[in-house]
Amino acid sequence: MAHIVVTRPQGKGQELADLLVVQGHKVTQCPVLNIDYLASDEQELATLNEADIAVFVSQDAVIGLHQQRPSLPASVQCVAVGEATAEALESYFKCRALVPERHDSEGMIALPELQQVEGKNVVLVKGRGGRTLLAKTLKQRGAFINPLVVYQRTAAQPSSDAWLQQWRQDQVDALVITSNSSVDAIFASQDPQLLQWLKSRHFYIVSARTGAHLEQQGVATDHISIAAGVTNQAIAACIDSEQEINMSEQPEKPEPESAPSNTSAATAKAPAPKVQSGRAPAKQGVSKVGLLALLIALGGGAGTGYLYWHQYQQQRSATEQENAALVQMQQQVQQLQGANQALAEQIKALRGTQQTQQQQTQQWQQDFNDDISRQLSANQRSLITHVEQSIAAAKDNTQPPLDMNELRRLVALADFKIWSESNYAGAATVLERADALLASYPGNAQLRRAIHSDLQTLASIELADVQATVLTLHGLGQQVDKLAFNMVDLAEETVAADKQELSENVSDWRTNLGRTWDKLVDDFIKVRKREATIEPLLDHEQQRLIKQRLHFNLDQAGFAATHQYVDLYKQSLQSSADLITRYFDLSQPQTSQFLSQLKQLRLQQLTPAQPINLATVSALKES
Repeated sequence: MAHIVVTRPQGKGQELADLLVVQGHKVTQCPVLNIDYLASDEQELATLNEADIAVFVSQDAVIGLHQQRPSLPASVQCVAVGEATAEALESYFKCRALVPERHDSEGMIALPELQQVEGKNVVLVKGRGGRTLLAKTLKQRGAFINPLVVYQRTAAQPSSDAWLQQWRQDQVDALVITSNSSVDAIFASQDPQLLQWLKSRHFYIVSARTGAHLEQQGVATDHISIAAGVTNQAIAACIDSEQEINMSEQPEKPEPESAPSNTSAATAKAPAPKVQSGRAPAKQGVSKVGLLALLIALGGGAGTGYLYWHQYQQQRSATEQENAALVQMQQQVQQLQGANQALAEQIKALRGTQQTQQQQTQQWQQDFNDDISRQLSANQRSLITHVEQSIAAAKDNTQPPLDMNELRRLVALADFKIWSESNYAGAATVLERADALLASYPGNAQLRRAIHSDLQTLASIELADVQATVLTLHGLGQQVDKLAFNMVDLAEETVAADKQELSENVSDWRTNLGRTWDKLVDDFIKVRKREATIEPLLDHEQQRLIKQRLHFNLDQAGFAATHQYVDLYKQSLQSSADLITRYFDLSQPQTSQFLSQLKQLRLQQLTPAQPINLATVSALKES
């Protein structure tokens, strides 16, 4: 069997190695990449709190995120690139994830849940680098993309020379590679001989993209095999099937010819009689050894001949039996052919009879129709025409009954648009359609009055333009960096009158002693008195954090306006106004105008002040 190197990172190739060992292969694990988990800041992790969809591109993405936060919001929809990633999400976060049929970016893009993502917040939990197809496609579909990088892959060694030399020494036949980064790591060599040896190995991969990357490195296409999936079982099955094909293509070794019989061998090994040259021929006697060899040769030849004759007789008997069986089969075939010919003639006769009967039936039906037509008189035809006209007129004048199910469906649809979609114009359109349906039927004045009352209520609703509000908030966010902070100016010192001059009057010795003491103390400690309140100053880092917090509040308000989260919208604007009032210079025209716009935005009405209950719903229940 083959000697295979598994290049997966540390701890991820053991299961595949065990499967290959069971198949009989020699396996060497050599992780060529290291997985380094990265720490994300709080702002990046906070994007998950407002996320609608979280996409995980690998098991390492799940593990890297779990090391930084133990749970995910219950409202987020998780999408995993494959079954192993989905199992990791279930294990670490207790989250059931969607898994595409094709375990790559193209498969996730094809998911029905990722088709309509306009206005949704999508967080991509991924490694550093990698493909950008998924992010670009979702952004083109209108989603807000927030990448969250939690790990990175790095080569275990800067050069692959040590690996290649060891693999070449160990006579490695194939390598298992699961990413383009692994390809770059093992081809990181400047030795042409080692690279040429590496290109002659067989590569088992999990995607066509990695195959194209190998071809760019100079690997021939017939040295690349792509597994049916990314699981260990799929890779092991690919290797097993490839090895079976290779074994079936190897030429079979010819079996060694059977050794000759002992008798023949003895005959062949019998020494030839020696001939003495240069002497006169003399009468020689036959030696006992020669006679014995001759007898053995004659006996072996006789035995061989008997064996050959016996085999010939057996073959002849078998041939005669086969010829007899063949003659019997030929006779049976001739009998079957005769029976088939007779059956074909019977079928032909039956088809002729059937055709004749069909012609007779058609002729009888035609004659019957002609008789009926002749029997109908002109009066009868006139009467039939009059009856048909009366029936048609009655049908035209008869109005079908009112479809109450259709009416209930329209009213329910209007109520759904109000409560679930906040689409008041759409609800009005549906109610107008219901009113048009009732207009053709008398006796529904109460329902129509309720519908018109609801139409007036919907027409009187004035709501803020959400798109204009979001654009205004975006414009305010661009002005945050231009606002000036309220840097406190120190109040002027209260200069006290100089009362430290000594009096010349002896009776003022106590006062003079106090003044002398105050002057002495003032040389060491000075106390300056100010009447104004002094606020602490802000350093540059505090100023940056305050502006960053203001940016976050404005973005949160825009998100809340888009999704009509009224409480969150007002709370975000109020927090922004509090930051402006507390830390920024309100005497500046730009700051005061900024604060005024925040107050105006907070007064805008995103949803009706009172919940709208359609009167049509109650009227329909009472009818």
